[in-house]
Amino acid sequence: MTTSKILDNTAISAFINEIRSIEMIEVCRNEYILVTTDCVQRETSERFSRETIDINYKNINVFRKTGDKKYDQALDYLVNRYPYLHEGELSAFLLALLDYELTGNPYFFITDDRKMREKICEIISSEVFLKIIGEAIHNYHFTGTIGLIKRLCQKGWFSEDDIKLIISDIKNSTFRISDKLIGELSGCLK
Repeated sequence: MTTSKILDNTAISAFINEIRSIEMIEVCRNEYILVTTDCVQRETSERFSRETIDINYKNINVFRKTGDKKYDQALDYLVNRYPYLHEGELSAFLLALLDYELTGNPYFFITDDRKMREKICEIISSEVFLKIIGEAIHNYHFTGTIGLIKRLCQKGWFSEDDIKLIISDIKNSTFRISDKLIGELSGCLK
């Protein structure tokens, strides 16, 4: 079964704006099912032209979860409990949890939002949140853009030149990345 990658706005924006030498969404679509929420799409639409959105979102399945009682309750709780996290990141997190993790469908939530990544373990172990969800969460799969690129590299999707271009794009962008992660990405060249 093909693994779905549930993308938040940080990942989509990195694919569109930061990594310009490679059509990342197209490459990802060739290996995975790309999924996001309508909330994330709205956030992305605020930053990019209609044409850019149309081109990039043709390869991403957009789900509208509003109206799903459990989703609405969980999102309301998270938005109020974590006001410093964007609703788009929270909506994509919930989509991955409710439609993938709890149903046994293979997935990874892709986010580069440091605060979101730091709070995932806290959220999925919160008694209040678990009461809303109605069941225990045993595992939650997430990574960032660099982790996704490394995985695609392992699967043979990038040449040595592609990885060099990606590293150059990232170094010359506003994408925040540690030297350690650059080193890990450079490790794909071996």
